[in-house]
Amino acid sequence: MNTGIKKAGELTTRYWNNIFFPNFKLTVFRNTHETFEKTKKLMFKTTCDVGKTDIKSYVKALYGVHVNKVNTINVQGRLKGSVKGIGKKAKRQGTFKTSDYKKAIITISEPTQIQPLKR
Repeated sequence: MNTGIKKAGELTTRYWNNIFFPNFKLTVFRNTHETFEKTKKLMFKTTCDVGKTDIKSYVKALYGVHVNKVNTINVQGRLKGSVKGIGKKAKRQGTFKTSDYKKAIITISEPTQIQPLKR
């Protein structure tokens, strides 16, 4: 009976010693760097299943800044038409929908220099 408790203790310590990496992509919008100095806001594009707390903790851990507020907007994908051919012989093949995404607007309390990540 003592060995079962010992195994359970080993399993829990192994679980808590693991490092978990986020499983989502966070892309910066282009116009953010121009307006960042005035508004202290950054805009990111991510998948729809990511929550505000995930985004806040990820930005805080990655850039080391204090996040004051996170606003999110769910954006539906657009319908686009595909065309086959060139000029007058062009024929419309059909339409397809781009993927949905979430727009995250992050407000940072103190002004800081955010350095781009090295690849």
